[in-house]
Amino acid sequence: MSGYAPLYRLLAGCYLAPPGAELLELAAELPELAAHRAEPELAQRYSWLFDFNVYPYASVFVDPSGMLQAPWSSFVGDVLGALGMGLSSDAGLAAPDHVGALLEAMATLSEREEAATEPLEAARARHGQEVLLNEHLLPWMPVFLGALERIDGGFFSAVAILTRELLLEHGEELLADPLPPFHFPEETDETYQEPRQEARRELQRLLTPARSGLFLGRSDLADLGARLELPVRFAERRFMLENLVAAAAERDDLAALFDALGDGAVAGAALFDPWSERLTVAVGFWNEWRERLTGTSAELVFLRDEHRNT
Repeated sequence: MSGYAPLYRLLAGCYLAPPGAELLELAAELPELAAHRAEPELAQRYSWLFDFNVYPYASVFVDPSGMLQAPWSSFVGDVLGALGMGLSSDAGLAAPDHVGALLEAMATLSEREEAATEPLEAARARHGQEVLLNEHLLPWMPVFLGALERIDGGFFSAVAILTRELLLEHGEELLADPLPPFHFPEETDETYQEPRQEARRELQRLLTPARSGLFLGRSDLADLGARLELPVRFAERRFMLENLVAAAAERDDLAALFDALGDGAVAGAALFDPWSERLTVAVGFWNEWRERLTGTSAELVFLRDEHRNT
């Protein structure tokens, strides 16, 4: 068993709080991070990324509400409690399904396995790692880390790449049997109460990964506006997308907007390829993500063609 705990704990620290001097000193020992540790304004970029762009909570990605403090958050909290996790750094988190909390739990369980003096104790710790990895990290990490890598391009992009490599390497060691496909939680009648207007509901669906398969951060939407030369004001994601649609409609260029969003759906499907290629036991694991992206892509192509022909 290789010592995964130190790297899990270091990466957890990168997600849990803006990088301080102690963390950056540890990062200097890793070639993947050393080249980026002197980048300016890392604390501001941390806030810009995780508070306003790529939300580091599982529920945003896998719960059909796409919201924090969703049922998925409570589910993860119950699992961590059952595994006996007393996370030292969870006090400031909005919910227990924060990626940093999950990585810290993996570090703790890895340490327990290495320190175990009885086979049963080691087996329990190893089983806990399997549960967290295949039920609470793998379902959303390709999309979350892909967005982080896409939007940052610096220190936190390197953190995302290193996180992916760690999970894949550890997964190759931990997971021997084929994983059953991941399924999103079922939607309920209460899942979507607002917005009530049909057009706004459709836009909200597009911005909810568990429904569309697609994650669009504020930065993605701002870049989309700049690429199409459409005015867009930095605001909540739904308002930004509404403004983009309104601006494109006013310019009679909705086809170009739907085409660009469709390109994003195609790119989103490709995020799962390196995970499936490396982690062979998970070949069909993300099929439901892919199905949602395929449906979103087809819908956007239909809308593009419909507006292109009018």
